[in-house]
Amino acid sequence: MDPLIVFDAQRTIPNPFALAVAAAGRARALARGAAPRLAARPKSRPHLALSEIAGNSFEPREIEPFLLTEPISPKDCVRFKSGPKKLCGIGPNRPAAAPVLDSRAVH
Repeated sequence: MDPLIVFDAQRTIPNPFALAVAAAGRARALARGAAPRLAARPKSRPHLALSEIAGNSFEPREIEPFLLTEPISPKDCVRFKSGPKKLCGIGPNRPAAAPVLDSRAVH
């Protein structure tokens, strides 16, 4: 795979995380039998997906969900208080497991 294709694709979708999600989704669609939008046949589906994104093969409405329209403010982020975490909540919205304490993280 051409390593520079990622930089070309970032001109269309500047956020690297959004680009990864868009390219993975397109690669899955190609694996399920979607028609390629480019005449060139790269060796892999992810490379073809990135080539399609870099080549502006999509309409703006298809790319729009992957573009951030406004910056994310820190107040919108989830913050945990320090100390032991406990399971809480009843019903379908309860967490499946308590978050791991920072002191016990293994990575």
